[in-house]
Amino acid sequence: MTAEILIVTGEHDSTADLMVLELRERGVPFRRFHPQDVPSDARVTLRFGPDHPPAAHAAAFGHAVDWDRIAAVWYRRPEPYSLSPGLTAEEREFAYHECTSVMQGLWRSFDAFWVNHPDRIRIAESKPLQLTLARRLGFAIPRTLFTNDPEALAALWEACDGRIVYKSMTQGVLGQSLQQSVYTNRVGADHLARADLLRNAPGLFQEEVAKATDLRITVIGDRLFPVEIRSQTDPDARVDWRRGEVPRMDHVAVTLPKPIETACLALNRALGLHYSAIDMVVTPDGDHVFLEINPSGQFGWVESVTGLPLIATLADLLIEGRDRRWADPIAG
Repeated sequence: MTAEILIVTGEHDSTADLMVLELRERGVPFRRFHPQDVPSDARVTLRFGPDHPPAAHAAAFGHAVDWDRIAAVWYRRPEPYSLSPGLTAEEREFAYHECTSVMQGLWRSFDAFWVNHPDRIRIAESKPLQLTLARRLGFAIPRTLFTNDPEALAALWEACDGRIVYKSMTQGVLGQSLQQSVYTNRVGADHLARADLLRNAPGLFQEEVAKATDLRITVIGDRLFPVEIRSQTDPDARVDWRRGEVPRMDHVAVTLPKPIETACLALNRALGLHYSAIDMVVTPDGDHVFLEINPSGQFGWVESVTGLPLIATLADLLIEGRDRRWADPIAG
């Protein structure tokens, strides 16, 4: 039986499409599965019993996945489940959690090489954990506050001479419509005057770091692909480079100082990740300041504008993991 690679993503994912082309060109057997097809358009079955090992089967639109054939998984960017619009709000909540239980059970019950396991992604997305590990590993980090206390926010404002920014802790969009992006924004005096709104939800506030350039470091296995994003030439991108016309910004492949390289790889290992995208700032004085690590960060545009072999390198990693039958134990 030929071992296969599984790509778990959404229907419209141009980066996953590139991986499909790469694997086809190499003649590597793979399957693609969209959790968004669950439960309306996909059937998922897990079988457990005293006389046989766990078995799982999933099928959607004529395409089937037998888990005993899967040896490596790229858990890319799956979309939300396709719940029936006829359900009430309470029924939708119940159905969502039931779908989640089955799918999480599937991911956790079968050995494979994961890039990255969803449980590890969930843990690695914790911003407080990221900063705790980054500081422990020797990264420079900005003064940072997670709070719903207006007085604590005012104290940070004073300590940073009013140069602080607000960031989202979780999703980068407001609501399920995926229409309103949440960017990093400067906190002005008018925002501080309305800090009592923090009673609705805590916020992440951070000292604004002076930038010479932004730095995006794609980590694939034990290889680093650091790229400077020359964001400061675009007025819209100076606080958050995602606000600008990203493909038109200068992207320059660079070499990191050895201690930064070592710390990036150590951070991935500490979080149990085989892939990540690390965002840093290079200050006018040449210092490197850690901002965050994204275990599922986008990278397709980086390859497009720089020519760096990111898809090929990730394919190499998945094939190596498949062939060596590496497993990422989660339970226990």
